[in-house]
Amino acid sequence: MIRLPVLVGLALRELWITFRLIPMLVLPVLAGLVEAVVPPELSGLSAVGGAGFWFAASLSVAVAVVAALGAWSIASECAGGTAAWVVVRAVPRSTILASWFVALAILLAVGIGLGGIGAWLTVLERAETTPDPIPFTAAVGATLATALAAAALGLLIGTLLGRRSAALVSLVVVGAVFGLAVAGPLAMPPLPTAGLGVLADLDHASRPVSDAIRSAGSALAAASVLLVLGAVLMERRDL
Repeated sequence: MIRLPVLVGLALRELWITFRLIPMLVLPVLAGLVEAVVPPELSGLSAVGGAGFWFAASLSVAVAVVAALGAWSIASECAGGTAAWVVVRAVPRSTILASWFVALAILLAVGIGLGGIGAWLTVLERAETTPDPIPFTAAVGATLATALAAAALGLLIGTLLGRRSAALVSLVVVGAVFGLAVAGPLAMPPLPTAGLGVLADLDHASRPVSDAIRSAGSALAAASVLLVLGAVLMERRDL
């Protein structure tokens, strides 16, 4: 248990010194500011696409980049010998994978949280009446859970492929799935991606809170399954 916080710190340090931490943290924050630059007639609680449409669409791109960088990072650890150096010191391979997931989760939680605050402040500024923050908060929380599943998927792909291939595949797969979630085909609860759909179409969701909670639960379950699969593959990979 003591090893995990140390490895999380090392993972964050690695992201910092390689400048990968900056886009992973900044892009989700900027996603929340997109609402502020979109014309009022295309945003707001009564506009086309709902209050969180542009936030959800921007987050799709941001999370896809985070997943791609996560895949690049774990693949680099395996190919560069860093993971082997840690394993030689009696650290389980699954702990290495878990530490990278926790590091990505911290960055996603901070970035999406700050981005959500920025998007909500824009909604408050443009809305004629004060909207209920609970549905929006639930949708953002479900979106965070979906982002965690995407991060786990990126790490899984990173245990299978080389750096460039893992990053490219993660970017394409996560971007495509999230894009379909924002567009609607993958926005039906209790799919793990339904939180994005709720956020994108918050105006017209009949049960946004319950749908968001169901989506968050399935997304966290999917993240757990992906991490277990990633740990199994990590045990089988040559370091």
